[in-house]
Amino acid sequence: ATPAMNQLSWRGFGPQHALIQEMVDFFWNVGAPESEIDRLNSIGSIINPLTIGSWIDMSTKGGMDGGWVFPVDVAISDALQACDEGSPLASLRDWTNRNHIATCITVGRDMGASPPRQTEIRFFLPGNTFEEQWSCAMSAYSEFTFPPPPGELTGIIQNWKPLGLVMSVITSSEGFVRIGLLMPKPEKAVMTRLCEASGHNPDTLVNFQNKLAISRPEFVEFQHLMDSFGYGVYNEGFNLAFHYQLISQ
Repeated sequence: ATPAMNQLSWRGFGPQHALIQEMVDFFWNVGAPESEIDRLNSIGSIINPLTIGSWIDMSTKGGMDGGWVFPVDVAISDALQACDEGSPLASLRDWTNRNHIATCITVGRDMGASPPRQTEIRFFLPGNTFEEQWSCAMSAYSEFTFPPPPGELTGIIQNWKPLGLVMSVITSSEGFVRIGLLMPKPEKAVMTRLCEASGHNPDTLVNFQNKLAISRPEFVEFQHLMDSFGYGVYNEGFNLAFHYQLISQ
C-alpha cells in the first residue's frame, strides 16, 4: 500500500495442487490470451513450484491489473525464461551474472489482454553489510537507467542500515518498467520519517495496519515506475510502498 492509500497490491499464495486448476480456469474465464496461459504452464513445468499465487494491482485512478506469481526460490536462469526477449532481459541477465546473483525468490507475470506484458523478478542483493547491498542496488539503478531514490529518503535508510535488502525488477519487451528496493521490517519511527519526508501523513498507514492487526510492515519499498508505463492510472516516477503480511491457515 502507498502512504496515501491510492494504490494497493494484493497477493495470495497457496499450494500448487490446490490452486493450479482454479487459477488457470480464472485466467481463461477473464479473457487472458491463450499464449499467456501456455506460458504459465510452460514456466510452471520448468520451475515446478510447490507454492503458487496470483496478484491484483489497483489504484484510485481506475487501474486494475493482475497476473500469476511463484513465490519460491528458483534459479534465476529459469525465472528469466518468463521474460519477453529484448534489451531489458539481456541487460538484467548480464547484470545478475556480473553480480553473482544465481537465485531469485519470486517470479511473476501479468496476464493482460494487450502487450507489452510485464514480468517481475525479485532477489536478495549480495553483500555482508548494508553498504555492500546498497552499493549493489545503486549499480542496478544506474545499469537499468532509473534515477536514484530521493536524497532525503535515502538519508533515512542510510541511518537505519537494514540488512537483507531485496530488489524487484519488472521488464517488458518495450523497456524496463519498474525497479523496487525492499527493506525489511521497518520500525514505526522509520515508517513515520519516510512518510513525512515524502509528504504523507503516517497516521493513514498506522490506521490501516491496526485494522489488519499487524504491528509493523514486512517491508518498505522504494519504487520507480518509468514514464509511459503508468497508462494514466498508476503514478509514474518515485513511489513509496509498504508491504504487509497476512497469514491464514
